[in-house]
Amino acid sequence: MANSNLHPVTLTFANRELERKFREHYHQRAVIRFRWAMVLAIALYSIFAILDSVSVGELWPRIWFIRFALVNPLLLVALLLSFRKRFFIRYYQEIASLSILVGGGGILAMLALIPDPALYLYSQGLILVIIYNYTFLGLRFVRASLNCLLIIIGFEIVSLMVNPLPSHVFINNNFFLISANLIGMAVAYYLEKLNRDNFLHGISLRKLAEVDSLTGLLNRGFFMDEVKRLLSRDSGVEWRSAFCLLDLDRFKEINDRLGHMVGDDILMNLGQAIRRKMRASDLIGRLGGDELGFFFPEIKDEQDIFNIFVKLKGEFQAVTKGIEWPITFSVGCVIIGPETRELFQCYARADRALLRAKQSRDYLIMVDDREAVIMEKKL
Repeated sequence: MANSNLHPVTLTFANRELERKFREHYHQRAVIRFRWAMVLAIALYSIFAILDSVSVGELWPRIWFIRFALVNPLLLVALLLSFRKRFFIRYYQEIASLSILVGGGGILAMLALIPDPALYLYSQGLILVIIYNYTFLGLRFVRASLNCLLIIIGFEIVSLMVNPLPSHVFINNNFFLISANLIGMAVAYYLEKLNRDNFLHGISLRKLAEVDSLTGLLNRGFFMDEVKRLLSRDSGVEWRSAFCLLDLDRFKEINDRLGHMVGDDILMNLGQAIRRKMRASDLIGRLGGDELGFFFPEIKDEQDIFNIFVKLKGEFQAVTKGIEWPITFSVGCVIIGPETRELFQCYARADRALLRAKQSRDYLIMVDDREAVIMEKKL
């Protein structure tokens, strides 16, 4: 797939639009998992309060303040934000990262207060945070690595300057923290790459189901379904669309005289010209044989539609100039107002306009939803 190369370190797609779609898709799938992760995190943070009651002596009120007045409320806020779905999907990585840093920061705050020997026990809680960071929340490799780097730096500051650990305990804890971090980085890298590969495979499978293999345009079924969906929308504003049918002139003669292989080449060239010249917001599909359908969701001026087909004709003739046959096409269009929502009616009106255009060849005829001619021009 073009521009789908991954950056070897950041694991981002070279194509910005592809990267945007991946993140949106990935974050949508992560919402439910994030909610369960936050519920479990709050539960674990609360259950470990039992350890406080037997390990930290008179300090337990201060430790409980960290647990129940600082960390758990912030994790609860993150959980509630997940129900503002559009906002949450947009800022998923930031919210999940802050949740990790809150959880890790809470443990570091406890380590700054607790005396030994209980101090040695609480540093193991950072391992649980690292596991969450790299696996449960679905954070991207780069963000997860940055989160753990900040947590480890915080641990070094607390253990060396705020509440110093004995050297042998400090070395032991660092050994396990850094080892867990390296393992987590490898797992996160592999999981993100796997998710991105699966995303690309999913796109490829959808294209096989949606795209006509000869022209590279949408196939009939998917095109018609998408047009129906767009026609049935209720945007609350006045909008006009255009539905057009394009048919190659004398295409049967081309097949009979030059052969079907040449005919297929012409259709492939037409598909190539369309993909170069048409806008991303427009729907174009092959309806059968040499007939193509065009749906322009929102138009401002009828002349714009005519100009699009003039440019398409120029591009098409440029890519077929090696064929010794005058290749042209005719177009029939219907302008659709907000009151017209039936695809069958639009198709029938555009088809009748196309039949009239083909009588003259190389023409575009455009009608309104009452089939009054708006435009009749040679392309």
